[in-house]
Amino acid sequence: MGLFDIFSKKGLNPNVQFDAQLRYLNGAVLQNYENGKYVNEGYLGNADVYAIVSFLARKCASIPWYVYRLNDTEKGRTSLMKYKQLSKGIANKGAFERAIIERKNAYSENIVMGSPLANLLENPNKNQSQDQFFENLFGYRFLSGEGDLYGNDGNLGGKFLELNVLPTHFLDIYGDPNDLYNVLGYKLMVGQGIDLPKDKVMMWKTWNPDFNATTRSHMRGVSPMRASYSTLRMSNNAADASAMMAQNGGAKGAITPKPIGSNVATFTVEQANMIKRAVNEDMNGIDNKGRINVLQTPWDYLNFGLSSVDMDLVKTMQMSMHQWCRVFGLPAVIFDTDTSSYNNYQNAMRDLMTNTVIPTCASLRDELNKWLVPRFGENVYIDFDITALPEMQQDMERMSRILRDANWLTYDEKRVAMNYEELGGAYATSYVSNGLIPIDQVLMDLTITDDNINNNGSADMGISDDQVPEDTNGANVQNGAADENGS
Repeated sequence: MGLFDIFSKKGLNPNVQFDAQLRYLNGAVLQNYENGKYVNEGYLGNADVYAIVSFLARKCASIPWYVYRLNDTEKGRTSLMKYKQLSKGIANKGAFERAIIERKNAYSENIVMGSPLANLLENPNKNQSQDQFFENLFGYRFLSGEGDLYGNDGNLGGKFLELNVLPTHFLDIYGDPNDLYNVLGYKLMVGQGIDLPKDKVMMWKTWNPDFNATTRSHMRGVSPMRASYSTLRMSNNAADASAMMAQNGGAKGAITPKPIGSNVATFTVEQANMIKRAVNEDMNGIDNKGRINVLQTPWDYLNFGLSSVDMDLVKTMQMSMHQWCRVFGLPAVIFDTDTSSYNNYQNAMRDLMTNTVIPTCASLRDELNKWLVPRFGENVYIDFDITALPEMQQDMERMSRILRDANWLTYDEKRVAMNYEELGGAYATSYVSNGLIPIDQVLMDLTITDDNINNNGSADMGISDDQVPEDTNGANVQNGAADENGS
């Protein structure tokens, strides 16, 4: 059942408000800025914005999402709280390694398969796969500052049957007149308008400092296009000017008769056309390369080259790209092909993951667990697989080198840190190098002197008679020597 199918059933009318609290309101509260403008002029009208937003959306959508079974213990709940905080600050040194350990303690690594929630997350709706669904959701979030979901339960009030991404520039809100921070419902502005209950809509938005008690703008997310609208106009104008200049560049220059004294030669239209034809035929073109021509009178050449404003268009467009990267939290090295190298690109990709992609995914994770999981009544947790990120493999390699020398840890503790299952048995024991000796033996004096030579000609190593081991017959064995008879 689709989003619009629920309104075709008997007794349901999209013009009838679903909640009695909404009846006395004058209408849906609109945003005080036009998100549609940022979609048309930004994503669809600016190559830089399209490149950055689509790149971020695809990168976020490539991270797999699963449903995990929570460890319902005190340690599990504590580890979950620690993991949630550590994963949001993964750029800090050591945070990734610690987050993996807390993640292992928080819930079982065995992915929940076949449950209604797991199936819904794998196939959100009949028209989109998981990757397409999350690319759509992240794309709206990066572009408009909001990612809005509608959960369709077939109007049965139970578990959601499908999830649909709502277009943020067509979604309005019903604000509570008695609470400046409460939302009573939503309205999808398509056709005559469709009212959506509050509990079926998830609004995943950024913080908005634009507080307004009338328009309730503070209850909507902030689009990066709003904060950088001047950059958007500058970038679009520079692109339009460059296109017009390439399309209608005109002549590169013109020749004029050079004054001789106080006399300036004048020509009729016919004479000017003849001169122009002669120049194009006898001077221009590859056939005239190296030829020597004769002019009947001195001429001046007027260069119609680019003005200083036109010459700065390319520089302006490059500068706008760097500004867009800063606005969207993207390292400019990723799109700067002139100065980027492989190492710089690898470091930039890691910075992108730790400072932008992972915190954004962590924010969505918290919203999904708050809004979606209670609908299914399961002791589960929705999370993205942070260990599947190739940009974080350097951290995993560093962790493996650290764990290799951590002899005070058991093998199972090391396996947990590397995101593997515990095996028990011999793996629950700590192993140390057999080449290690106590520190007091390092300081032991092993010098051999004449006084330490015994009657048998062997060196006394400071071992007393009671410390000499006995053989099976009870006889002392000294210096590891025995006669052929075993005596």
